Amino acid sequence: MSTGDQQSRVPAYPGVEKFVDAFDKLVVQPRRSRTRVPVVLLSEPGDGQAGRRIVAGLRSRLRGREGRLAPHACLDGATADPAAPPLDLFEQIAFQLDATMPPGTGRLRLPSYRLLRAVVTAPAVGGLMERRPGELRDHCYAEHREVSALARGLWWLGGRDQANGGTLLELLWNFVAGPLFQRLPRALYGRRAGRRMLGRSRQGGRRWYAEWVRQQQGTPPTDFFRSALDLVGGGPDGDPEQLDRILVHALLADLEGAARKRMFNPWRRRRVSRFVLLVEEAGPAESRVQRFLRELRSAMEDLRCTSVVAVAAGVRTLASRIPDIEVPGLSAAGAELANIAQRGTPPGRPSGMVVPVSDGPADDQAATYWLGRWPTLAPPATRWGAGTDVAVAATGGVLALAVVAGLVAGVPFTRVGPDPCLGSTFLGTDGQCVGVAEGAASFGTDDSERAVRDVLQRIERQNKEVEKELAGRDADDPRPDARTVVFFGPLSGGKNAEDPVRGGTLAELRGLALAQAYANGQALRSGERVPLRVLAANAGDRFKDAPVVAHRVVELADRDRSIVGVIGFGQSRRRTYEAMRIFDEAGLPMVGTSGTADELLRQGGHYYQIAPTDTRAGQVMAAFAEHAPMVDGKPAVRVRLIADPSDAYSASLAAAFRAAYDEERIESLLYTPTDAPEPTPLPGPPAGTPVAAVEDLAREVCRAVADEPRTAVVWAGRGSHFQLFLEELSRVARDCPKVSVLGGDDVTNALTEERRPWEVFAGLTLFYVSHGRAPALAEVSGEAAAFLSAYDRTYAEDHGTRTGAMRQDAHVALAWDAMRYLAEGVDQAWRGTGGHDERLDRKLLQAVLYQGLGGGGFDGATGRIDAHGAAGGGRVSEKKLIAVERGSAKGAQTVLLCGAVGRGDVRRTWGPEQHSCP
Repeated sequence: MSTGDQQSRVPAYPGVEKFVDAFDKLVVQPRRSRTRVPVVLLSEPGDGQAGRRIVAGLRSRLRGREGRLAPHACLDGATADPAAPPLDLFEQIAFQLDATMPPGTGRLRLPSYRLLRAVVTAPAVGGLMERRPGELRDHCYAEHREVSALARGLWWLGGRDQANGGTLLELLWNFVAGPLFQRLPRALYGRRAGRRMLGRSRQGGRRWYAEWVRQQQGTPPTDFFRSALDLVGGGPDGDPEQLDRILVHALLADLEGAARKRMFNPWRRRRVSRFVLLVEEAGPAESRVQRFLRELRSAMEDLRCTSVVAVAAGVRTLASRIPDIEVPGLSAAGAELANIAQRGTPPGRPSGMVVPVSDGPADDQAATYWLGRWPTLAPPATRWGAGTDVAVAATGGVLALAVVAGLVAGVPFTRVGPDPCLGSTFLGTDGQCVGVAEGAASFGTDDSERAVRDVLQRIERQNKEVEKELAGRDADDPRPDARTVVFFGPLSGGKNAEDPVRGGTLAELRGLALAQAYANGQALRSGERVPLRVLAANAGDRFKDAPVVAHRVVELADRDRSIVGVIGFGQSRRRTYEAMRIFDEAGLPMVGTSGTADELLRQGGHYYQIAPTDTRAGQVMAAFAEHAPMVDGKPAVRVRLIADPSDAYSASLAAAFRAAYDEERIESLLYTPTDAPEPTPLPGPPAGTPVAAVEDLAREVCRAVADEPRTAVVWAGRGSHFQLFLEELSRVARDCPKVSVLGGDDVTNALTEERRPWEVFAGLTLFYVSHGRAPALAEVSGEAAAFLSAYDRTYAEDHGTRTGAMRQDAHVALAWDAMRYLAEGVDQAWRGTGGHDERLDRKLLQAVLYQGLGGGGFDGATGRIDAHGAAGGGRVSEKKLIAVERGSAKGAQTVLLCGAVGRGDVRRTWGPEQHSCP
């Protein structure tokens, strides 16, 4: 046998085994462990056939040898024709999915899709969509009778009326029976359709259609058939993207519901496989299927759809419009999909994965060879038939009735375990309780969370003190009632995380609780200030669940008029931005704590920033790196800038530093951690050299320092990854025994770890930006002195412990200032009502904050704050105080201080040489 013959028999198609194995696992993955799966896009140059062969092989696996193994639909090249009727593609998918339902899993009903399809196909009057809601409902019910035997039978029993040519006897029967068998079922159908589309889901949120209409029109709909008329517009002849968008959402919502089992539906319980959508040829850029794939990807992310797996071949242009996960080949795609099957898809991850495949003949033969060896899927076997399932379900129903009867009769039964989130919150992305709650009970009880729980319990006690004080007042008491502030932050770490919270959240909670006690002490003593209650809103680890929780806060604020504002947003992330836009649309004033990205201020006019922006911090860091004796008592001659291009904070700070520093003396290293919540780069990422792993990052830095000892490192990444970098640096320290680092403000989070940074790497000289070191201001700022006094009284037992370093942490002082700033705004708003307490709401507070606090600002523990928006203000203090500290085992030392300490006290130079502040 020749060498060529041997090679043609080898399954050399790169990674097809790993890819198909991961595909199989995703299709048959158990319901409880499912997360959203990105749409797999097989991209190939020209008119290659490799992708088609792979899709054909996957389709044969799903069909099986003796019967259907998983519900699937496959779109061929004919559907890519732009001239095809717009509903044909969806009808093909619906028909094929229903026809391929495995035995014993029942019929596939798609109520939302069928309803919207009926709306689209409703006849127009005079060529215009001028149908009245009642007529539209009647048309939709007529379409419903085509697929419902029950509705069709009831209509037949109602008889024929005059419009349908009924005889005299039929007219009499229709007059008697029509209301019962025709008009009543039709009215109930209309009510049920409205409830299905506009009602509340079991999780308490809006139905997908209500959320869709809110995004399109800005106000929640009250009548489905009226809102459907507005949204569909021109029907099949209208905007094709708008039509596809609503139909894809409806189809996915139905498939998600069809994959969710029900106790008394044995066919639902036997649906153990995901629905699979396959595309043999996506066609050109503007093809029908390309548009469908774009809308499918967006809808899967919007609805968090976990019941669908999609693979499309012949994709060439889709990736240029939507961000993708890019992998080098099928092997890497298989590894990525296997990781998703095991660990899930993080929120914010792109909704598509581009996999390049070649079209060589050897590759095609290898793919066909391998798929031929393993031609079928192996779904989990069911123990019993559907009939047995019915009997088991009936028995379960009888037992449930017996339990209820026993409870009524007083018979003791074993209690079911309590709701893990105690009803007021819900399980988030990482299996932690997220949402809005008063106190600590809903946010975990592990020993590792004791410090967080203690602060939440302190806030809860302070809330009860306010309520107790106000409970005995007369109705005509002139003093103001309490108002409520929501703290919005990540109050739980990720699953199995060593740290219960990340990014300075514990420090912010402490500052918030101290400021609440201080402000309420003044309010309850004088009666001329407004007492404040605080609710905690857990946005999930690193704000992963922020948008969903933001909707909960807005809904709560709509019911509770006492909620006047939100404090927090301590991490600049993309999910944080989404939540802020939700709050801004609802008109809720927001005061930031330690968030610094310039992008925060662009999310809406209701946000006010306490910390300096990244632009200002980057300019200060550049000035410090230029003039300060950072390396062995001399200024640095070169800089290695380390940033995470996927992180909004890191990318913003890195871009600001590059803009202010000498471009010829700087080289950027871009590193995205494997556990990043938003791993894809932001649009327009900072320029630099990508680095795959933290050990490679340490080697690159060490090599640069060895080549030029006066090279400084500027760390623009998160503080949570700084320790890992130092650990790797200590392993390669033979060539770089000493390294000088200038870190952004997030590095302060690493100072409260069990091991301080200089203990991890003994040769470290560390400088870092601080946005509010109160001990440096205590002698010149009364507010800083008041803050330190309150902190020392409350947390005196922390001295000498790991959390003792929080006394100098900027997060604590910034949260104190944010709460004090908002409290001052509430007090001024109440005084502006002339004592009419009922006028004080979030709109009035927004007006006060936007115009600016009386007296031209507020002296805080972190410097002068004047974050108004009127007269061209940017809702941020332009001369906000900023410092650079030198950290060591003996404590921090302030080496740069620029900005306004207080009214009339502005620091304009720094250092012994009196360098000008940026």
